[in-house]
Amino acid sequence: MHDVIGWDIGGVNTKAARVSGGSVLAARGRPYELQQDPTALAPLLQGLAAELGASLTAAHAVTMTAELSQMFRTKRDGVSFVLDAVAAAFPSATIRVYAVDGRLLSIEDARRDVLAVAAANWSATAHAVAQHRANAVLIDIGTTTTDIIPIVGGAVVAEGRTDPERLASGELVYTGALRTPIEAIACQVPFAGAMAGVSAEGFALAGDVHVWRGDLAPGDYTVPTPDGRPATRTFAGERLARVVCADCDMLDEAAVSSIADAIASAQVARIAENLGRVLARHSSLKVAVVTGLGAFLAEAAALRCGLRIERLAAQLGEAAARCAPAAAVALLLEQALSMADGRPVPTPDMPAHDVTRLQPLPQRAAGTVEVSVSALGTSGGIRHLFTRSTDGPAESSRDLVVDTVVKVGGGVLADADGFDAVLAAIGAAARHRRLLIVPGGGPFADAVREVDRRFKLRDEAAHWMAVLAMDQYAYVVATRLAGGAIVAERREIGAVLAAGRVPVLAPSRWLRDADPLPHSWDVTSDSLAAWIAGQVGTPRLVVIKPSGAEGSDLVDPYFARTLPAGVTAVIVTADRIDALQAALTG
Repeated sequence: MHDVIGWDIGGVNTKAARVSGGSVLAARGRPYELQQDPTALAPLLQGLAAELGASLTAAHAVTMTAELSQMFRTKRDGVSFVLDAVAAAFPSATIRVYAVDGRLLSIEDARRDVLAVAAANWSATAHAVAQHRANAVLIDIGTTTTDIIPIVGGAVVAEGRTDPERLASGELVYTGALRTPIEAIACQVPFAGAMAGVSAEGFALAGDVHVWRGDLAPGDYTVPTPDGRPATRTFAGERLARVVCADCDMLDEAAVSSIADAIASAQVARIAENLGRVLARHSSLKVAVVTGLGAFLAEAAALRCGLRIERLAAQLGEAAARCAPAAAVALLLEQALSMADGRPVPTPDMPAHDVTRLQPLPQRAAGTVEVSVSALGTSGGIRHLFTRSTDGPAESSRDLVVDTVVKVGGGVLADADGFDAVLAAIGAAARHRRLLIVPGGGPFADAVREVDRRFKLRDEAAHWMAVLAMDQYAYVVATRLAGGAIVAERREIGAVLAAGRVPVLAPSRWLRDADPLPHSWDVTSDSLAAWIAGQVGTPRLVVIKPSGAEGSDLVDPYFARTLPAGVTAVIVTADRIDALQAALTG
């Protein structure tokens, strides 16, 4: 078993967790404001590692948000500073830095890919949760911020990657359980039977509200109080009175409670509003996995949105759940190291006998776990090959029914002779291989794009119209393909294959039920085919593009992160039937 320490290094808090054998053995957090004493970071890391009982041979997995500290002019400066401190603290250790797309990078690679490792801690938690909860929305509320991350089909399907993108998508909300100033939560509060404006003087923080109401203990209030007085309920009440420029002589407990209750309600409402935005893109999600110091806020927001609650603390323990990114990144690195050794380990809630779901990874260079895109040249007609080894497929390949998912691009239909030649190659391969055909949108989706251009449709409407366009193309394919038969749901695929026919998926019903991906033109039938490949447990996806297609953008921007682990995707052009035949039978 590997001994791994996970780190979540922030600008005001540093958290660590030690894992071994798929279990979190210990977790610690320390309030530490980087800007006040930058030189103390490396000694702090060494001290926390010792407290956790780390061995001299322990590996270290790092994620961070400290690069946003005002002491740094750029994120590059901040990332470099954190990496220098980690390297200085553990000079002879194996160190990997978590990237937002799931890679575990060497320190040298992390320095070259700054934006991939900056503020990637949310992704680590979401990927760890996705291993045991295939469909859920993760809500992690810490001292400062709230992360709202959708997980569909065992894949993390967040719309944003960087902090600005995540703020725009509603997946990052700058409100937390401790550090948020009251004036950033509400502009009015109850006072003397009316509503009074809130002073913008930094008199009180969210932590004062939640200590006063009893949702947090005074010991949880680990940041400096605005007035420098203790973090007790009494002083929290005095600070809350200042919100309306009053004091403890002017307001009684009931008046302070009404202020605190109003602020707490406004904070929950803001979280619920953004949660609703995320759920609108993934309406199939019914479960919220909540964690962090502010898990109680997450629960309240999730209940407002009608979700069922699961607490990450029930799986990891309370201490580890409050340090969720540190625990998650450690678990992910331990899995990667063990699988590279050929010794898969269970995830925290996976029974030991079920580890066959984790397949050994090939040995790789310093990056260890990655998504790679390898250009293979054009002479063989195969333009690109994708492999992914970060996210597991939604279901086990032990239930394999489909050998290969074949995505027939809509553009192939533009050349009637080429279209029939492609279908003939598919029909020939189907005599020896179990194929599932997934259509593109073709001219039917182009019609939706044109209507959207003219009338500015809502994203949700355009999405489902484009999915219905795939249904229309499916009927064209099934009509022209020898043995083709329309299927609408997963359960129909096996019966059609058993009857010696070729299933052609009209996907709207399945996708309506699952709603797995964001509603955006950046997500096309390519990503939907990748998601379907994961759902049917196939090891291979062949994507057929129009004749002569080339370039680095043959698939949509979301494809690489949707492609499940263990699935090889090959992109082939319709003008090279020999290459297509090889891809279909390979």
